[in-house]
This record gives sequence, C-alpha cells and structure tokens, in this order.
Amino acid sequence: MRAALLCDVDQTVYHVGDEAIADASAAMLRERGHEVVMLSRHEKYGPGGEPPALSIPALTFPWSVTERVRYLEEIRAVLQGDAGALPAHDKLFGIIDALRTVDALVIGGGGSLNSRYGWLLSERVATALVAAHLGKPVVLTGQSLGPELSAADAALVGEMLDVCVLAGLRDPDSLSLARSIRPDHPRLHACADDATALDLAGLSGQPGASADEEAEADAEAGPVISVTIGSDPSPLPPEAYAPLLAEVIDAVAERTGGRVEFVPHMADPDAGGGDERVHAEVAALLQHPSSQAPLELAAEAALRTARADYVITTRFHPVVFGASSGASVLALPLNRYGISRMRGALSNAGWSDAVVPLAALWRPGSGTQETEDASSESSIDRFLLALVVDELVGSRESEKHHLGRSASVLEARARSWWDAVTAALGGRLADCDAAVESAQERARALTRMPRFSPDLRRSLAQWTRDAGGQEAAPHAAPTFSVITRTKDRALMLDRAVQDLLAQSRADWEMIIVNDGGEPAAVDAVVDRWAHEAAGRIRVLHSVSSSGMEAASNRGLAEARAALVSVHDDDDTWSATFLQETAAHLAAHPEQLAVTVRTEIIHEHLEGEHFVEDSRELNQPQLRSIQLSDFMALNRMAPISLLYRRAVHERLGGYDESLPVVGDWAFHLLLLQETNVGLLDRPLAQWRLRPAQDGPGGNSMFMKRAEHRHFDGVLRERYFQEWVSRNGIGLPLHLAREQRDLEERLGARIAGLEERIAQLTAALENREGPPRASTADTLAALPARTRSLAGRAARKVWRAARRD
Repeated sequence: MRAALLCDVDQTVYHVGDEAIADASAAMLRERGHEVVMLSRHEKYGPGGEPPALSIPALTFPWSVTERVRYLEEIRAVLQGDAGALPAHDKLFGIIDALRTVDALVIGGGGSLNSRYGWLLSERVATALVAAHLGKPVVLTGQSLGPELSAADAALVGEMLDVCVLAGLRDPDSLSLARSIRPDHPRLHACADDATALDLAGLSGQPGASADEEAEADAEAGPVISVTIGSDPSPLPPEAYAPLLAEVIDAVAERTGGRVEFVPHMADPDAGGGDERVHAEVAALLQHPSSQAPLELAAEAALRTARADYVITTRFHPVVFGASSGASVLALPLNRYGISRMRGALSNAGWSDAVVPLAALWRPGSGTQETEDASSESSIDRFLLALVVDELVGSRESEKHHLGRSASVLEARARSWWDAVTAALGGRLADCDAAVESAQERARALTRMPRFSPDLRRSLAQWTRDAGGQEAAPHAAPTFSVITRTKDRALMLDRAVQDLLAQSRADWEMIIVNDGGEPAAVDAVVDRWAHEAAGRIRVLHSVSSSGMEAASNRGLAEARAALVSVHDDDDTWSATFLQETAAHLAAHPEQLAVTVRTEIIHEHLEGEHFVEDSRELNQPQLRSIQLSDFMALNRMAPISLLYRRAVHERLGGYDESLPVVGDWAFHLLLLQETNVGLLDRPLAQWRLRPAQDGPGGNSMFMKRAEHRHFDGVLRERYFQEWVSRNGIGLPLHLAREQRDLEERLGARIAGLEERIAQLTAALENREGPPRASTADTLAALPARTRSLAGRAARKVWRAARRD
C-alpha cells in the first residue's frame, strides 16, 4: 500500500519533535510493508538534512483567521465541483492530483489540533477532506487535541474525525475532548506519542556511532543534565524567564554534581535563534559550567537527550525521549497546553502525577509604579524548588527502575497501535479492533503510581490539578471564586471557561450565573470542559433575567473563597492574572483589592470566530487608584479587579436597583472604604464590540441611554445625601460659577465661529491657484500641530464613547 504521511516537517524552523514523529511513523509504516509518501513543506530540511525521496507538497494556510476560513471554504467549493473557486495555479489542484496516486492518508502526531495553531488545524482538516473526497481511508494518530479550542475549531475537528476510520489521541485530556465532540465515533482511542516508536536503542548501536564511547566518557564525568528550553516565555514576564530557569538548573547541578548540556529542539538551521538563543541567555546566568550542543537532526538530538541522566525541559518531546530511556525528567510546562501534553506523556510512562508548572516556582514582585523595575522583586520559591530537587535526585534509582519496566510496555504498545493503523488503512476493521485491544491491554498492564510524595503534591496543589489538588479533593475550599455572568452567549462563555482553565493557579472555582438564558447551551459548554475542569465549575440557572448586579449577588452567595473576581463572559485575563494579583494582596494585607493594567481590545465576530481589530491600554495615565479619579467616570472594568470577599461584609452586595453602572457604584463604595492597589502589568483584556448588536454586544454601546440615565441616578443619590448633611449653600455657589463659566465659554466659541466664517469667506473670494484639500493642508502643518490636533480628536472620540 502507498500511504501519504502528513506531519509538520521540512519547515524553515526545524522542530526536532515534529521531525522525530515523522521519522518514527514512516519507519512503522515501512516495517509493515507500506511505501511512504511524505507531505512536505519543502522549505528547509534541518542541519545537513535532505529532502524526502517521495513527497507531495503540503497545503499551507494563512495565519489570519479571516483568511484561513475563506481558504477552507474555497477548498470545499472546489471539492464540490466549483473548480473556479480558486485560481488554476493554486497548489491545491496539484495536491489533489498527487493524492490520487496514493492508497491512504495518515495524519501524523503533533499538537496541531487546536486554536493556538489554527492554520495547522485547517491544513489537516483540508487534507483529510481531499483524501476522503478521493475515496482514500484516513487515519489520525498520536495527536493532542486542544486544550485551546474555540467552538468553531471544535466543529472543524468534528468534521475531520467524521472522515477518520481510526483516531488516536496521546493524552487523557485530548481523548476526553475528542469524545465530547464526537461521542458516537466508533474508533477514538488512546495511544502514545508517535515519537515513542523511534528506535533510539538501534540508533545508538549503528555502525560508526560513538554511543558507547560517549556513554563511558559521560559515566566518568558524572551525571549528564540535558536541558531544553523553549524560546517563548509566555505567560511569564520575559525578564523573569531566564533567571528563573538558571536557578533551577543550578540547583540540580549543585545537588547532583552533573554536567549541564543544552540541547536545542527548535531553531533555524542557518540563522539560529529559537532555543539556541535562549540557551545562551540562560547559560550566561549559570553558576555551574555548561556546554551547548548544536541543532541536530531529530534522531541525533533525541539520542543525545535519551543518554542523559536528568532532563530539564519546558518543551514536550524531551519529556518523551527522556522518560522512554529511563532519565529522571523535570517537566516544567509553561501553560495549559504544555501541562496537558506533558501530563499525558508522563502518564504513558507510568506516572499519575509528574509535572511542575514553571509558574509554581516563580514568585512575582509587586509590579507597582513605585518599583521602577518590577522584575527586580521577582524571585523563585526556593523552598518549593528544594522539595522538587530533593525528590528528583533522591528518587533517581527507583525512577530508573520504574521507567525501565515501562519502556518495554511502551514499545509493545506502540507496535500494536501501528498494527491497528495498518489494519484500518486496509479496511480490516476487525483486525484493527483486535490490535487496538492488544495495545490497550498493554497500557493497562503498566503500573501507574504517584511520582511525587504527598508533601510535594500538597505544595503543588495550587498549580496543577494532578498533584493532589482539585481533582483529588474537589470539595476543598478554593483560593479564588470567579463569578461569570452570562445570557445566551455560548461562544463567549466557552472562551471565558477556557480562560479560567488557562490560569497558572489551579485553586479556583468558577460560578457561572446564567441570567435567564437557554440552559442547554450553557450546560453544553461546561460539559465540553468537564474533564479538565475536574469539578471546579458550577452553574446557577435563573428562569428569568434579574440583571447583572443580581447575578453578581447570586454568585457571591455561593462563593466559598476569600478572594473574588467578576469575570464577565466576554472578557479575558492573561494566564498569570490570579497568581500575580493574589501575590500583590498577600504582600499588601492593608489593601482590600487590587486592579491591573487593562487592555481595551476592539473585536468583531466573523461567523463563529472572534477577530481582533485593535488594542490600546485603558487609562494609561493613572499612576495609582484614587477616588477623585472615579468622580467623572468608572476607570476600572470588572475584569481588572480582584478583591477580598470580606469587603461585602462592610459594603453589602451589588446594588440591584441599578441595571447598569452597578460596577461603578461598587467601585465608588470600595474606594471610600480602602486603598486599591494598582499592578502595573497588562494582565486583563476588556473586550469591546462597538458594531455588534444582539446578545453579542456590549451594554455600554447597546444601552447608551440607560447608562446616561443611571449615571445621573447614582450621582443624584450621592448629591442628595451630601446636601442632607451639609445644606445647599456650596452646591448653589458652584452651580452659579459653572453657569458663568459656560456663558464665558459660549461667548468665546461664538467669537471663534464668527472669525472662522470671516476667514472662510475671505479664502473663497481670494484669487489664485486652487486651494489644497483638507488632507494636504493638515500634512503641511508642523509635526507638533498635527500631534496636538490628533490628541484633540482622540479626546473627542473618548468623550463620545463615555457618553
């Protein structure tokens, strides 16, 4: 059989993990008698690499959501018979012709079925649709699904699963999500990462290889600590990333006496950068000596990692290579995506908990305006680091023994899985099911055990649900209660739920108050993420709408945590919002609340996709939070604030008599009671859709008149309260002063208007060449004048937006 194999290979930036998946998958297919035709990007082939002997150009999609949606629709149109939907030179037509010459399509493993890399998801979907259109069987293998997956992209995944005769997911979160999308699919199964099948033992024993000599040299030099660090520090601040990792590496090197070797897994083979760049930055901060290996082809890099005694990594595939070869792996995922995949890889190796999110080791500084360099106060949790290193080193021999037993099971499981793939491609579904069952039996035979001690698991419980936290004790009191008000906005609610799941802190509860909306749509969103949420989300349905403030109060009545935030369904946070705001309040017990720098993001919906139009900082001029600044308008969106729930014992709940501006009313009360801290980091996103009507709109635009009215109602309440205590003398005097000022300004404006009219008339009567256009006139103005004019225009726009 001639099988086309789609993996993310031959790109400008060489990715060891993706290439290792392709190498191992191709080897498994060839071993079973298939001829492999690689779908290749044909950009670069790694350091010293060569193009595949048999290949088809891979589809390439644009990164823009709008453009990739359009291109996929054009491909659908072509497959439905409209050849004119794309220009004749589009590569799709050549790919269709090339796929006619193969018997089947295998979509190889990787972490590309998510919205983070939406263009790669679209490429896989489109290629699967082409193969299915041509009558070719399609198998999906070794994939991670999500965890970042919009509702629109989930629909695409479902469409692809529909054409797959067999689909293998490499981690429990992915399998659960796939089954929630297509619960009736007959062949959705768990499998290991495809790179597990890479024959590292065979590679090390190849003629001419110096593995034995290197191993002997390593043994004499002491333990080898292999380090692979991704170049993207997000969500941590870039300035904290390298120093934090340097301390971790130094701690392991100090404890073990090991030799540190940096092994890049992603970089441009010609221009460098990527892992190589960040490795140099971290190495420069180390107290212990280190060496930096060059970027190598996948097999060589995998073998180098597999030879190590310890592996420290923020990347996924070093976890796979290290665990399958018996190394003690310190997996330091950066985000929800990394946690999900690394948990899965180490689970496949026999650990029921095994990751240490890097954010757990980071202790943020105050980040206030008073601190010129917020990163100067950033530090590492040395107590937790000591616990981690103690167990990593102290358990070395037992881990090596455990992983040694797991390796043979993993190898046999991988072979059974590829037997199932071969049977599925040939239409022998009974044989496929038997091979899958054999693979599952081998997986069940693997002894899984907690990797960490109870003490360390308790210390990590705030950071990951697989360390004795919410999953182990779903009824334990959380640290944060997050209240989300929603009504008939399932797309936005889905994004908000994922926003909570992406937080670096895991010790939260989300209380969704469905304010009279359709219950089934809300429940469907929560059910989709129930596996990952692990009991941390509760829904309160209301039969009819009672308003935003009543919804907030209902959520508060159910809240169990000491810290509270109102997270509306259409807004979002950066992943360290809860971590950094909680750290600030812990450092400032005298404050009852803290707010953060907030970005205003203008967006719109195209179909079921959110498209960002622009972003700007909200209230960038503020250097602190003062009550006086809130007299004119509300300067905080609810999404920007974390506060102590105890404040409601003094202030009461949200004012339900105010259908709008209730958040401002609460902020005014709060600022009369306490100082509110300002964390000078843009950690919240207030999302606005000025042109959106219906349920997807913002109340500040759709209910402008109500905002103006209740703004006046709230002011009148405070004014009458003041007058009842102090009389009307001062306000009466101020009103006269205001009237006089208005009259003087009116007269001044009238004079200016008259002067402008005179000048306009004079210009119209003037003989000479044609007058320049307004645009030309502005362009001719001095830069300072243009700047002042622009600032004035922006002030007018902001004032109009507030009104």
